[in-house]
Amino acid sequence: ESSYTVIEPTATVSATMMNVLYAGIDNPISISVPGVANSAVTATMTNGTLTRKGDSWVAHPAKVGEEATVTVNAQMDGKPMTVAATKFRVRKLPDPTPYIAFKDANGAEHRYKGGGRGISKALLMAAPGIEAAIDDDLLNIQFKVLSFETVFFDSMGNAIPEVSNGSQFSQRQKDSFRRLSRGKRFYISRVKATGPDGITRDLAPIEVIIN
Repeated sequence: ESSYTVIEPTATVSATMMNVLYAGIDNPISISVPGVANSAVTATMTNGTLTRKGDSWVAHPAKVGEEATVTVNAQMDGKPMTVAATKFRVRKLPDPTPYIAFKDANGAEHRYKGGGRGISKALLMAAPGIEAAIDDDLLNIQFKVLSFETVFFDSMGNAIPEVSNGSQFSQRQKDSFRRLSRGKRFYISRVKATGPDGITRDLAPIEVIIN
């Protein structure tokens, strides 16, 4: 005699990079049904699209603030069966960080995000403008910088703003850079950038120090 425990079929659905989904980008999703081959598993999603990529899935949510439900179906004994319906919160991408991109003597790329030991005048003059990105441990997403200002201070402490040429330093801004000496600083402010979610946002200012 043998005894068996009979359980209902279940599915495991999880976001492989994060516990929420971000609108406007591809979010890797792991979907598996124990005891069922991946080829016998199908899935759909509300509030966006869900695409199979080999043994993995990619969710691309549409609207921020509206839940996305991933429904998993599997062929069980030759019949389709719904085995899971998992809800995810859909959030707006976090704000990126503006930075000045430059290369060192070895050609390696770096991102100066303000403060710290500063940046050399030569590297600043060689930089075409500023960029913005999310580059934390989970996400690596580039944003498009639309505009920004540089703010300098004269000897009387008066603020002198200069407007960029889109994401590029304007000629007036570069002329101001040439007059900077070591230890001087200025600010990059009113940075506007848009990401893959199509949302335009105002970014935090950064302090640039000439070393």
